[in-house]
Amino acid sequence: MTDLLMDISIWVLLVVAIGFGGIGLMGLMIFPDTRSRMYTAFRASAIGVGALVFALVVVDLSLFQSTGTNPYGTHILHAAFLLFVLLAGCWFMDRMIRDLTKAGSFCNVEPGQNAEADKKK
Repeated sequence: MTDLLMDISIWVLLVVAIGFGGIGLMGLMIFPDTRSRMYTAFRASAIGVGALVFALVVVDLSLFQSTGTNPYGTHILHAAFLLFVLLAGCWFMDRMIRDLTKAGSFCNVEPGQNAEADKKK
């Protein structure tokens, strides 16, 4: 591959990664229930991180082709760190969304309060 083609593919993969990260963020904000929020956030973030790691592989191939050096050790550590951040972020968002979507957290209605009001009618 030429350097221009590798540069273009790296930029395209980075834009795809940013786009899917944005889709994951919008999914967290838009969807009403916990299951659909977490499904969208995990899927979009996983695709985004996959595109980012694939861009890293293309960078490694480009460096190996042009200089002959082997930068894989450092980049494997960076990819492992990105995976750790993704997993920790998904766990943190899962805990936060579960805490925010408990019954009665969005309004001041106690469980069973509507049943008492219905009996009076």
